[in-house]
Amino acid sequence: MAINEVFGKHKFDKGEVKSFFIGNSALWAKRENEGWYIQGKEKQEVQNEPIDFARAEYFQTGQSDSIVIAPALPEKPIVFKSSQIKILPKQKFIFFLKFPISVQIFYSRNSEGNMLKEIPSKRLSDTWFGDSDSGEAAFALGDEYFLDFNTIETSPFEAICPVSVFNNSPNIFEIQRQIIRVENLSLYNKANRIVTSLIQVEYKGQQILSSANYHYSKIFNGGKQDILSKARNDNGKNLLKINFHFIKNIYQNRISDDEF
Repeated sequence: MAINEVFGKHKFDKGEVKSFFIGNSALWAKRENEGWYIQGKEKQEVQNEPIDFARAEYFQTGQSDSIVIAPALPEKPIVFKSSQIKILPKQKFIFFLKFPISVQIFYSRNSEGNMLKEIPSKRLSDTWFGDSDSGEAAFALGDEYFLDFNTIETSPFEAICPVSVFNNSPNIFEIQRQIIRVENLSLYNKANRIVTSLIQVEYKGQQILSSANYHYSKIFNGGKQDILSKARNDNGKNLLKINFHFIKNIYQNRISDDEF
C-alpha cells in the first residue's frame, strides 16, 4: 500500500514525460521505445525552462511502459550525536529519531535487477564514525530526538526510527555518538507514517562490543505488517559491532570535533 501519490507504479505512453517532487529533490522520467531517460535534481537547481533530456541519464531496458518508485533508507549508516542522554545502570531508554528517506526507481516492477536509479529526498552531510584508522563513512543526522512516538510530525519522505538502549554496565552511560546501521532496517507503513524496524541495543561498557538487534515490532510497526521496503541487509540480528563512540576518543586521536 502506497502512503503517498509518488510511491507505486506509474504508467507512461511512448514519449510521455512525468515529473515527481521528492522532498528537496525533483525527478523527471521520459519513456522511449526501449528505454528511459531519468533526470534527478535538487529543487533549488530546477529552472522554469524544460528539462534537457539530452543531458539526462538513459537506461536501455527493453520494452517497458511503467516505472515503480519505492522508498528506501540511505546508502550509508547514520550517526546520531546526542544531547547529553544519560542512562543509569540496568535501565532501558526508548527514544525516536527521524531521518529523510531516499527513493529507488525501477522499470516495470520492484525487483533488484530492475533498479534504474536512487535519489535522496534530502542530502545529509558526510561524517566519520569511530577512530581515524578504523572507523567508517556515514551520514550526520544531528542531535534531535523524540520521546513520544504518537506526537512526532513527519513529512511523506521522513521515517521514524524507534531505538531502545539497555545499559547493562555498572556505570552511568552517556550516549555521545551512536551509529544507526540503516542497511539492517526495513520500512513499514504505520497509520500512513513511515516507521523503521525497532533497534534494540545492549550496552555493556566502553571496552566491550555492544550487541544490536534490528527487528519488526508490533507496537511501532503495526499488528499487521505493511512492508514498504525490506532491509538491504537481511542479517541484522544479534550483531556485535561498535555502536557508540565517545568524544574523548576523538580528542585522543587529535581529530577536531568540528569535523563531525
